Amino acid sequence: MDRVLAIARQLASAFQAELHLVHVREIAALPVFPAATTGYPGIGMPELGISGGLALDRTGYLATDLPNEQQANRLDTLRASLTNAGLSTVAHEREGAVVEELLKTAREISADLIVMGTHGHGSVYNLLVGSVTEGILKAGARPVLLVPAPPTEK
Repeated sequence: MDRVLAIARQLASAFQAELHLVHVREIAALPVFPAATTGYPGIGMPELGISGGLALDRTGYLATDLPNEQQANRLDTLRASLTNAGLSTVAHEREGAVVEELLKTAREISADLIVMGTHGHGSVYNLLVGSVTEGILKAGARPVLLVPAPPTEK
């Protein structure tokens, strides 16, 4: 993360560009009727399922984590630090699917470049879990600068 931020700072400073920090709180899709996930064959038969027990938000999704004050504070701290260093900086906090929200934000702000880090998990991990980087590269229409993680972070 520090390497990505350092490169983004250098680029924004060199080109006198506005720097946008984006944090997306991922929302995991969960059926409104979660019977199939609790061991009941309730697909298509809601009367067989267990009702209640899971707190879903207003969209019918289950948040993967609760709002995190530390993440919000870190984003605000980074924004303030970059602003104090003379960079025009804007922080965005979004909620939803990470790739979609990042691309949506890039469109809204007319981003000239997306700077992001890679974790280097490998192809099997990406096949099973998916990759935000891959999603941005495949679905995005903006240039992307990938900053590899140092060997100790992989």
